[in-house]
Amino acid sequence: MSVHALIRSLDEMGDHDLGKISHSEKGHWVLGDDNHFPIQIDPLISIDEILIYGTFIKTSGEPIYTPILTSMMLENIIGTTLDGYGICPGPVTFSIYSRISIFAMTPEQMIELISGMRQLIDYVRLSTAISGDYGDRPDRPDTDALLPPGMVH
Repeated sequence: MSVHALIRSLDEMGDHDLGKISHSEKGHWVLGDDNHFPIQIDPLISIDEILIYGTFIKTSGEPIYTPILTSMMLENIIGTTLDGYGICPGPVTFSIYSRISIFAMTPEQMIELISGMRQLIDYVRLSTAISGDYGDRPDRPDTDALLPPGMVH
């Protein structure tokens, strides 16, 4: 099934709770709205594969709607692949992505995939907001609220 047919099937279902489904002229899809973090989908050269991802600003957790390759080029970053997922931690943004085969995927499986990606991104956004550690800050305070004085590592 092509990505266009799969997304069209999702749109026809109507009760998927994925948020608004938007499509650009270049095959780029965005699923989300004010109540649903936007998950983006780009078809790859292979008709049976997609790149599914979400990108947010580290300091605020706000979503970025720019395609992932554009974000990577603007921030001069590369992706790191984990088991099934990849991350792109840039100086300003953070992206989580996965390359998925949609050869035999059903609309129900696509809903689960998008929901799972959204949960993973929400977890990372929350963790980033709580820790406040953006990795690119050169100076760290001499005190740590979680450890007693003298125990800072």
